[in-house]
Amino acid sequence: MKDKWFNKKFQNLALSSLLLALCCILYPDTVSSGPYLDSAHGNSTYGVNRTSLTAFSYSIGNCVHCHEQHASIGGSEPNPTGGPDKYALFYTNHVTQTDNFCFKCHIDISSYQSGGSLVNRSYSYRAGGYVTDTLNDILEAFSFTSPATSHNLGNIQTFINGKWGYTSDSNPCAACHNPHAGKGDPANAPNSRKTSGTRGYSPVSRPSLHSKDNNAWGLWGDAAAERMNMYANSFGGIYQAPNAASGYEPDGSSTQDGSNLADYNTLCIECHNNTNIIYSNHLLRNLRMFNWANENHGGYMATYCSQGAKSLLAMPYDGLTKCGQYITACTDCHEPHGSPNNYLIRKQVNNGLVTVINNGSGNGPDSKVNKEWVWLCGRCHTSLNSDGIHTHPSGHGMGCMNCHPGGGNYRNCMDCHYHGNSSIDGSPYGTPLF
Repeated sequence: MKDKWFNKKFQNLALSSLLLALCCILYPDTVSSGPYLDSAHGNSTYGVNRTSLTAFSYSIGNCVHCHEQHASIGGSEPNPTGGPDKYALFYTNHVTQTDNFCFKCHIDISSYQSGGSLVNRSYSYRAGGYVTDTLNDILEAFSFTSPATSHNLGNIQTFINGKWGYTSDSNPCAACHNPHAGKGDPANAPNSRKTSGTRGYSPVSRPSLHSKDNNAWGLWGDAAAERMNMYANSFGGIYQAPNAASGYEPDGSSTQDGSNLADYNTLCIECHNNTNIIYSNHLLRNLRMFNWANENHGGYMATYCSQGAKSLLAMPYDGLTKCGQYITACTDCHEPHGSPNNYLIRKQVNNGLVTVINNGSGNGPDSKVNKEWVWLCGRCHTSLNSDGIHTHPSGHGMGCMNCHPGGGNYRNCMDCHYHGNSSIDGSPYGTPLF
């Protein structure tokens, strides 16, 4: 009798424990939905809304639009079939550069998001007013590979694995985006730029703050202290917004000091710095290592921007009283996802078109070979002139052949001017050359 009583008591205890565990799973008392409900995905008006779930009347923003506990709803699995995958996602988290869970909705054709397409424009379009840009979805941006460029998702996944709480199962998009917190930029304006001054501040989250707690892993750039004006101030400099098609970046307003732009520098240098070794499948080599605080366009703040009363910079950087104070943002020159240009260079910079598709060896605006970078650098540096010749440097032990090997042709600008370089042909120049 004792053994039967004990076994029954043990069975009841085990059952109670199981029910308690299920209750903890189904009704956790520590979950906070606040950040998600405020996010672009959780928004009740334009959030996630998988078309194949329409018949089940799930509300817009409901978790089930991305997550499937059992790969079965109402007795069958909604499209796409074959799930769930890691994190109970309805599709494989990451496969290749062009096959990723996020691309199942962030694509302009055959999107699983209700409406059939989800338009996401380039930064040149959103911030610079490059309205003729045909790029309109995230998959397209990451499909730029050669000679165009994009962040390589496989390289990102490899790099973040084991850092900041990421694992080999982590989606590389989550290196910069918290899917449960990120906001639209702009949100719910798929076919046009938002009106002046109304853009969202930040769709990104810093990888170093990555956490399973969405309250801890919040947005970056949504607070006033996380804007470009504050980053520039930390070096004693200023941020000057580039020209947009009308007004100034990033929202076409009259604001110029970066108080309306997320501090993308702090975000980017968490990976791109003088410590991290990052291999690039696009370049087939490690990316250049550099300290942005010591770069001419960063914290070093170059002073060679005027000759007497003549400015060597284009508007809006031509104010002589501000010479030697400018600090630029990474997004002033680079597209965060991908670009038809090399090195993720934006197609439109300071309200002018840029074409760099031959790694600098192509023709510049003057049709001279190896002057291709003038398309970019000439958007701000008027000293490059129409023929692509910058002011001849003096001193530093340089001779004519340093820049004109073999006669009148010019060397590729990037032989000397690139992130992290301060020497010419191995001889120290004395100042950073980028």
